[in-house]
Amino acid sequence: MSRRVILPFLPMLLLCVCSESLHGQDRGKRVTWGLSERLRFVSWDNAVTLDESQDGENTFTRHRTSAWVDWKPGSAVSVRVKLTNEFRYYFQPERELTIHELFFDNFYVQWRNRRGPRFDLTLGRQNIMLGEGFVVMDGHPLDGSRSIYFNAARLDLLLGTHQRLILFGVAQPRTDDLLPVVNDQEQPLVEQPEQGAGIYYTGSRAGISLDGYLIRKIMESTNASPVSESVTTAGLRLGLPLTGRLSLTAEGALQRGDREGRDQRGWGGYLHADYTIPDRSFLKSITLGGIALSGDDPATTAYEEWNPLFSRWPKWSESYIYTLIREKGGRVAWWSNFTSVYTSLAFRLCGRADLTATYHRLGAFHDMAYLSSIQMGRGTVRGDLIIVKADFRINRVLNGHVLYETFTPGSFYSGRADRYGWFRVEVNYVIQE
Repeated sequence: MSRRVILPFLPMLLLCVCSESLHGQDRGKRVTWGLSERLRFVSWDNAVTLDESQDGENTFTRHRTSAWVDWKPGSAVSVRVKLTNEFRYYFQPERELTIHELFFDNFYVQWRNRRGPRFDLTLGRQNIMLGEGFVVMDGHPLDGSRSIYFNAARLDLLLGTHQRLILFGVAQPRTDDLLPVVNDQEQPLVEQPEQGAGIYYTGSRAGISLDGYLIRKIMESTNASPVSESVTTAGLRLGLPLTGRLSLTAEGALQRGDREGRDQRGWGGYLHADYTIPDRSFLKSITLGGIALSGDDPATTAYEEWNPLFSRWPKWSESYIYTLIREKGGRVAWWSNFTSVYTSLAFRLCGRADLTATYHRLGAFHDMAYLSSIQMGRGTVRGDLIIVKADFRINRVLNGHVLYETFTPGSFYSGRADRYGWFRVEVNYVIQE
């Protein structure tokens, strides 16, 4: 089904490129390129199991290399081709070293029309982030942050100053079988094939921003994941300046759908107030926020769990997405049955370094004591999560961060559950010409 969705667009892509190239050939060609290298050192103990007696330690390095070319054959058309490879070297547990896959991270054509109706049409493999990434951000969570692309068609209608209406359709296969892959490792991208389509409005006026959306997602059943699901999500996002330095952001959504014959009725949302401090202060900003994502009540016939759609990424924590794995049937970053009240403080360490400290009080709407595969309790307090991150910038091409997270379990887990620590160092090298 994914091939049938994507392949019909290919003749249109070639037609757009060729026609615009001929029309604008007297203006000359413009080619830009870039290279990036990301190195990560990651180590954690029992973030998945919450059990120190099990061998749950992981220590490894991640090496991601990307190269891309942007070509503008005319004034209105651009083409991007980006290749990426990421491999890991494991210290604990030991694993065989492989260079893994070389794949197309981006491969799309964009047509920016400014004659008559104003719109941007983007066809092919592209990155899509809408709003803060609450519903659309990562097209395939199973390869981590190696890539986040969607196989998509996207149309942005420019309605006026700071207003646009986005129409999009995506098709995500379980593995990358749409474009060639060098040294194919059959890397899983999602547990089961997914398709989606949506309409997303975003606009702002006098400092007030408003987003609204309607998104349909279908998850196909497979032998390994035999449960099919279709869900429609309607939501709003509001950004409101309260004073010159204080702002409020809130987003909420309702879901209706079908999960193997069961009615699905999920809901989710978040809000945060942000206060910025004058530039000369050591304290940079203060954030207070809350998150609430519905969970399934086993006492009802309906299925009430929030479906995170295309947002299974570390939006609130890099480490806790792994703790969710056993709870969510092996699915990483499946945010649901989840609450948080949190505060975050950002500091200026110096001209090239910042520090952010965040505390989450995590909770749940329903206990999951019926699960015997992990150390679950009968309460609804997930526990305390502390995140400390230092960002640094050495020069215009070299930057990185140091990140530490620690979690102490609450009554949602059994009294035998242990705390965990999670540590990462990242260095990025990026050049663009």
